[in-house]
Amino acid sequence: LDMFSHQPSDSAEGFTALRRHDEYYLTGGDLFFLVEQNHFRVHRYFFERESQYFKVQLATPASPGSTRQGTSESTAIVLDNVKADNFARLLWVFYNPKYSLYKARVDDWVAIMELAHRWGFYEVMKLATREIERLEMPDIDRIVAYHKFEIDRSLLLYRYA
Repeated sequence: LDMFSHQPSDSAEGFTALRRHDEYYLTGGDLFFLVEQNHFRVHRYFFERESQYFKVQLATPASPGSTRQGTSESTAIVLDNVKADNFARLLWVFYNPKYSLYKARVDDWVAIMELAHRWGFYEVMKLATREIERLEMPDIDRIVAYHKFEIDRSLLLYRYA
């Protein structure tokens, strides 16, 4: 069996080739992720600095004789139940070329907020919340998102009315 296709290796049916993400396969990157069929190569620094989840996961030493997870394409950290586009949106927060200017749609911020919440990127959560607060969003959608991602409920008080 081919380890990626879950099909016998003589059958190409159902196999999707792995590819390098167009934007976030960075030459100087030292951390590899596999999301859907996309390899991402990014900087470990952001994940260790910003996320308690990844800080713990990346600190776990490799067992003796094995390669440390995430150090190459072949040992890439597989992120299940994540869309490549949404992971790219999260990465955009760190690699945004406009420095402190973040211009994105509400849907993008909600996708960023979901992954930031899942992995404990608390500063990214604060940024996403600030940006969503400045944008138009139906009250019910905002209430649902803020409850789901455990955002400060006091931001919703006047929306309940």
